[in-house]
Amino acid sequence: MKYEITVNGTMRLVEVEATREGSFRVAFDGVTHVVDLTRPTPEAFQMLIDGASWEAGAVSEEGGWMVDVMGFTTSVEVVDPRRKALKMAAGTHGGTVSTQMPGRVVRILVQPGEIVKKGQPLLVVEAMKMENEMKTPMDGTVAAILVTEGQTVETGAKLVRIE
Repeated sequence: MKYEITVNGTMRLVEVEATREGSFRVAFDGVTHVVDLTRPTPEAFQMLIDGASWEAGAVSEEGGWMVDVMGFTTSVEVVDPRRKALKMAAGTHGGTVSTQMPGRVVRILVQPGEIVKKGQPLLVVEAMKMENEMKTPMDGTVAAILVTEGQTVETGAKLVRIE
């Protein structure tokens, strides 16, 4: 899977492939690395990268992670381009929330007549084996739900109308 990783303002496209539990092949800048990873606590990582041992700590912060590797602390943002595309696709078209990626409606989280706030999840769409919350881009009232749970949706499908 490819990710956009930004470290101190510099973005790199990184490809990560799981080879077995806790082991990955990581490629960026034309070089592939073998990484074995364990996580003794939620904030601590122990890594074996191409045979060299590293320890790191990571704390989630708004927009990314604060990562400490061997005493060097830096800000890291990780973006899954597929999720980014889904979020961008969940726009409004005359008060209608729609998607530009095909998928399947897994859960509907609101009902017609319900008052919603900007950013509130409306429904969950599974696309490319990932569940993605489709959120309302505005405050309003759910005027209509245009899909049903289990329904397959195509590119550009209108999902929910907000007034």
